[in-house]
Amino acid sequence: MQTVTNLFSDQFDMHWRENDWFASLEQALDGVSAPEASWTGSGKSNSIWQIVNHLIYWNDDVIHRIKGTENPHKIKDNEETFADPGDPEDEYGWAQTLQRLDEVMNRFKTVIAELDDEKLKAPYAANRPSIERLISSIMMHDSYHIGQIVLLRKLQSSWGGVDWS
Repeated sequence: MQTVTNLFSDQFDMHWRENDWFASLEQALDGVSAPEASWTGSGKSNSIWQIVNHLIYWNDDVIHRIKGTENPHKIKDNEETFADPGDPEDEYGWAQTLQRLDEVMNRFKTVIAELDDEKLKAPYAANRPSIERLISSIMMHDSYHIGQIVLLRKLQSSWGGVDWS
């Protein structure tokens, strides 16, 4: 029985697709339009679109770390992962960004399912933390950014609340 693997799989579902204690990423992005996704309020915050770009990058990077492969997308610094705020007129581009997020999250779900409890305890690379710590950290990271997305939606009056059904 893969107790820890199953726990991570359940937690991944909760932060990605299920509303359990907080809005899932899917719920936080439900119905967001390109103008809403590119909105930055005061101009000093990241847009929802930028946050989604950031989530795509780091979740994909964690997949590469777990698999022991090189991430082909090199960055100079973390700010680069946010990219530009998005074009409020580009619904197609926003839909493509959401599609990329869905693809990365689906791959991540598969990667977690392929792990066993023993593999989770192993470091993901020499002198690095365990894979379980890496997965735990990225899920906390994602949850933090889910909260930012919800706050941005509240500030722009586009948040309809969580569907707890």
